[in-house]
Amino acid sequence: MSEKLSASLEDYIEAIASLAGSSGETRAADIADALGVSRPSVTVALRALASRKLVNYRPYSTISLTENGRIRAAEVLRKHRILSRFFNEILGADEELADSAACRVEHAIGEEITDRLVEFLAFIDNCPMAAKGGFEYDSENRKEFREKVTEYGKN
Repeated sequence: MSEKLSASLEDYIEAIASLAGSSGETRAADIADALGVSRPSVTVALRALASRKLVNYRPYSTISLTENGRIRAAEVLRKHRILSRFFNEILGADEELADSAACRVEHAIGEEITDRLVEFLAFIDNCPMAAKGGFEYDSENRKEFREKVTEYGKN
C-alpha cells in the first residue's frame, strides 16, 4: 500500500499527468494556471511530492512524474473517470457537475469501493433494463421519487 497523499497533493499529481502529455514534462507556471493557485504554492507542493519520490523537480526546471508518480496519477485518474461516469451516466448529473463531484470524491474513496463501482458499471453495461432506458425517469416520476426519498430521510 502506498503512502496516503492529501487531496491537494493528489490534485497536483493529476494536473502534472494531464499537463505533461506525451512529452512527459510540464512547468510550474502551467501547474499554477491549471489549478488556479500561486506559484509559491506549487513550489511547496512540488517539494513535498519530490520528497516522496513522486516527481522529478529542480527549481527553474521542467517537472516530470517518476514511475511511482505515474502509477499514483493513474490511480487518481482511474477513480476520477469511474466516478465521473457513474455520476453522469447512472445518476444523470450533467458532465460538468459530474466531473466536479468526481474531483472531490476521488480523494475519499478507497480501492474496494472503486472496484465495486467498476463492477456495478459493468453490470449496467450488460443489463437489458439499462439498455432499454429502464433507469431513466420522466420528470413526474422523478418528482414523486424525490418526495418519497425526502420523506424516507425524515424517519
